[in-house]
Amino acid sequence: MQLGFRPAHAHCGTMTYTIFEDGHIASPTGFRATGVSCGLKDGSKARDLALVYSVQPAKVAALFTTSLTKAAPVFLSQAILSRNREAMRAVMINSGHANAGTGQPGLTDAVECAKLAADELEIPRDGVLLMSTGVIGVPLPMLKLRDGIRRAVSELDSGGGKRAAVAILTTDSRPKERVLRVQFREGQRCVLAGMAKGTRLIHPHLGTLLCVLTTDLAIEQRLLQQALQHSVERSFNRLNLDGDSSPNDSVIILANGASANPPLSDVTTREFVTFQEALDALCSDLAQQIVRDATGTGKVMHVRVRGATSDETARLVAEAVIRSRTLRTAVKRGVADWGPLLAAVGASGAELRPELLTLRVGNVLVLHEGMVAPYDTLAAVQAFSGPEIEFTIDLNAGLIDLTLTTCTWHEE
Repeated sequence: MQLGFRPAHAHCGTMTYTIFEDGHIASPTGFRATGVSCGLKDGSKARDLALVYSVQPAKVAALFTTSLTKAAPVFLSQAILSRNREAMRAVMINSGHANAGTGQPGLTDAVECAKLAADELEIPRDGVLLMSTGVIGVPLPMLKLRDGIRRAVSELDSGGGKRAAVAILTTDSRPKERVLRVQFREGQRCVLAGMAKGTRLIHPHLGTLLCVLTTDLAIEQRLLQQALQHSVERSFNRLNLDGDSSPNDSVIILANGASANPPLSDVTTREFVTFQEALDALCSDLAQQIVRDATGTGKVMHVRVRGATSDETARLVAEAVIRSRTLRTAVKRGVADWGPLLAAVGASGAELRPELLTLRVGNVLVLHEGMVAPYDTLAAVQAFSGPEIEFTIDLNAGLIDLTLTTCTWHEE
């Protein structure tokens, strides 16, 4: 499974990463965090403003929504990153208001938030990135935010990561966090932490999905961006929960170098490979937490396409299967009907040879090289009836192997 998280111990040669139990976004050396309530969620006193701060300047890498209607915090963060990728200090996230569809006034409000946070932190004004999530088309309540930003800065501490993870939630039922200790050779190590939110509007190339990652690793910015791109492509970009995309999605990683390891500057080194493996695992784990929270009383569906000649072909097939309402209905009801699976593959628009096509439902082979295979009907029923199901489509034409993940909901 592409999204399955590895065991608590994973090895790459002589190097290891382990789960940091009870860790949080401020667990890496030199980070502080908090989450406060400033009344952004109507009728609620829930925490709604999070701040993550690096005591020393950090390298930063980021990926944002591909939506053409990007929200003001995305627009502003991209502008800041065009000037500063080497000395970032903080990420501020508000929930309850997306600050999207708010035009120039929304951008003005975002700029004010970033400036106020920077001034309160006594750092350069291009040292703060923004994220927002919540209702679209509603102006930010700036009076509340001004007070909230000041309180958040005053309440920063090294143990505040749990508060931050709660403050970024909207429709989520629980926080999504994971922290890893990464062990290199010769006693060198770093800590890698992440927190995320998201349940709906999740679609490849991100959706209403926010993720902040921190590490005390020393690494060149270009390698950090490359590593993040690699990990996001294999985790968050393989989620398609409802086919809708958001103007707000953002994934940001800060690396402040506080672990004092020699800076990673070469992708061919074993140290970089170890870091990449750990970052892949962390992002995959957070993506899986998002899927399981979104599913609720529904079911998780993994659509695996093997033997494709290109990523594009594999994705065409997988997304066609995910869009099949008939198949989703069969999964929801536990009806062992794999016909919609075959129909979706055939209608995907991808180039394929029907006489080579092989289909599996769970471990049950139902079609082999274009012909129905003798199979155990009861086993097929059990596969459709479980809380989690994998469909494997083998095109038997190439080497590409790709899995997208989706889920059903009780209202479907």
